[in-house]
Amino acid sequence: MIKEFVSMKRWSHFVGKHCAFLSPMTWTWLSLITAIIAFTLIVLKKTHWGFTFFFLSALMDEIDGKVARYTNKATYIGGFTDGVVDRFVDFLMIFSFFFLDLPQWGIDLNILLFILLFATLLPPFIVAYANHRQAVPDPTEKVIWRISFRIEYIVLYLAGIFLHPFNPKFTLILLYLATLMNWATVFQAMILTFIKAQNYNQKNEQASIEFHQLLNSK
Repeated sequence: MIKEFVSMKRWSHFVGKHCAFLSPMTWTWLSLITAIIAFTLIVLKKTHWGFTFFFLSALMDEIDGKVARYTNKATYIGGFTDGVVDRFVDFLMIFSFFFLDLPQWGIDLNILLFILLFATLLPPFIVAYANHRQAVPDPTEKVIWRISFRIEYIVLYLAGIFLHPFNPKFTLILLYLATLMNWATVFQAMILTFIKAQNYNQKNEQASIEFHQLLNSK
């Protein structure tokens, strides 16, 4: 939601210019490597160091796209790789909460984190699959608007990790907040897909052609 209302063209230009010493794909892979280090540190109970490396991972994820646009090296495979790496980083960040000592309140923590993980991964899948199946052509992810894009829940996860040594209860509250926000986004993305699909031809001509070709071949 934030990225839909905030435009920082000068900042994007500044970052792209000063970080172009590495290729966009290099920044993408560094984001994953840094997240793996962060997860390992949290498992070793070095929470603040884990937060620092997760923060760096999130920062690198912002850098790769800006460098790609500044250097005119944006590619489809680069966008694909960035999206896949983002999902791995999201998984590692949520998985790290299993290794933090959190109070039990409401539903079981293991169930909460499983539900949160599913709700985190599903919205981008819905948008990508709607585009892939041509139900709603949305290659730039602008048609199916979402309450929570990646920046919103990443901020909550980072805040939860950072604040855990000081107040584990507040970390749990942030996890519940992220769960509610991401599930609201899941249903919003599904509903908007059905609504926006009415603006496009939904008849699958290719499927009909393939079916009749199969009949004729028999």
